Amino acid sequence: MARRRRIDVEGGVHHVMNRGVNHQATFFGDADRIEFGRRLADIHQQFGVETLAYCLMTNHYHLLLRTPHGGLSQAMQRLASVYTRHTNDRVGRDGPLFRSRFHSIHVTTDAYLLTAVRYIHGNSLDIPGVRSIADYRWSSYQAYVGRRPIPSFVRTDIIGDVFGGDRAAFAAFHISDDMPYGLRAGPSEPAEFEQLIEFVLANDDLQYGDDLPQPPWRDRTLLVLLFEHFADAAWIDELERVLAFPSPVARRMALSRARRRRDTDPAIARAMSALIQLLSAQRPAA
Repeated sequence: MARRRRIDVEGGVHHVMNRGVNHQATFFGDADRIEFGRRLADIHQQFGVETLAYCLMTNHYHLLLRTPHGGLSQAMQRLASVYTRHTNDRVGRDGPLFRSRFHSIHVTTDAYLLTAVRYIHGNSLDIPGVRSIADYRWSSYQAYVGRRPIPSFVRTDIIGDVFGGDRAAFAAFHISDDMPYGLRAGPSEPAEFEQLIEFVLANDDLQYGDDLPQPPWRDRTLLVLLFEHFADAAWIDELERVLAFPSPVARRMALSRARRRRDTDPAIARAMSALIQLLSAQRPAA
């Protein structure tokens, strides 16, 4: 099955994520997270890569990176190889730490940019004992709200400017219940639906994947299921344009096929549930 083509452009912003081989640990202690920060500083110096947000977990990471000169793949290859060599030397192991192919979502809308930032910082709440994202040391959140100095490789102004430099507004955005998708009322263009779908599939693969390429039809299947689920939403016309059914018969066949895949593919079912959770609060009031 074909892999998703990686987009790498000058000035691009990318939500990057990867996990350990066979879901194994990639960070064995604080020393490793410090080392990973050094590697982020290294790719900043070598490739100009700017880190807009990050969160380092136990067996995976989430990064929001800006590549002024392109070169995302080369930068991530260097980061992974040098970090792995240093960590293996420290803990006395050999072999790869990370899966060979990382996920990257090319961020093209402000809505997904903010969604990614909030998700990345909120990831720490999955760690037992972490009750507040403000208490977790190994993310960029504390730098954004002024609880510690901004690391040399982190750039906070791009996201901070969305909130007018208001740290309180930035913090409130992370805990609000009524704005689950950026600061707006919901997706209004195809790229926003497509980025959300790419995100939930990548995140599902991070948690449950078997290191095999994902079937390329999953993206459209989820679009079709969204079309059915949110048939009364104000932005259903946009979904209709994206799907471009050639006829009512083709629409019915696509819906039937999508339902079968949802019922037989656990990844589709999980991704659909995640999409509904992200989008349900967006539905316009009656």
